[in-house]
Amino acid sequence: MTMRKLILAAAISSGAVFGAVSTATYAAESDATKQSASEYASDAVITTKVKGAIVADSTLSALDISVETNNGTVTLGGTVGTEAEVEQAGRVARDVEGVKQVQNDIKVDPAKAEQ
Repeated sequence: MTMRKLILAAAISSGAVFGAVSTATYAAESDATKQSASEYASDAVITTKVKGAIVADSTLSALDISVETNNGTVTLGGTVGTEAEVEQAGRVARDVEGVKQVQNDIKVDPAKAEQ
């Protein structure tokens, strides 16, 4: 189980880093986006760190929680089984270096708690 989490964390990390590199130029050139390439890359790093912290937390399922970052504000989404998981995901995200604020939009579905 631990090896599976490590592989998942590595896959998430590499995907976010490659995605940041390929789209950082677009972010810098887009008139609609007010972030610089370095700010966008910084947000991608924060997203990767938060996802990694969620993977490392044995009480949370990284597959059930989405993470987006914009100007240091992390938005959590998805569905988990209990309110305790919602609160734990928020704590984990807040503890990551670089996170300025957390918007926790995770919903509770009691059916997931039974699985």
